[in-house]
Amino acid sequence: MQDPILERALGQVRAERARDRARRRGVAAVACAVLAGAALAGGVHLGRRSVPGDRVLVATSADGVRMTATVTPADGWVRLRAQVDGVEAGERCHLVVTDGRGPGHVAGGWVASRAGGHALTGSVAVDPGAPAVISVVTEDGRVLVTAEVPAW
Repeated sequence: MQDPILERALGQVRAERARDRARRRGVAAVACAVLAGAALAGGVHLGRRSVPGDRVLVATSADGVRMTATVTPADGWVRLRAQVDGVEAGERCHLVVTDGRGPGHVAGGWVASRAGGHALTGSVAVDPGAPAVISVVTEDGRVLVTAEVPAW
């Protein structure tokens, strides 16, 4: 014959162990779901943000002119999106792409404002498979900042 107090204590211990196991499984399941969701969301975010072949370039000159440019290859030409900061107000500038086969190709131009940076979108007919250089050049020919585009 067993002691009823001992039986009740053992029953409580078994019940608590079962609850603890269930709680740990639940926590593990939630953690796995959160990690899987984060991985999926990260993949979707990267898929929206990057196009195969895009090159993102960042360059800063000693004078503090900063250029961030995204170069997207196309069939026989490239698209450019650039943000240029640190150019003195009133300065007339051009975004120039040089691919080594001759003079540079102007992708666009602007006059720097007192408000600060300038966003520019343009395109040039250069071979997207060849290395190139993107520069911000003033109207009088001074190169303010340059970034090299690696070959695709």
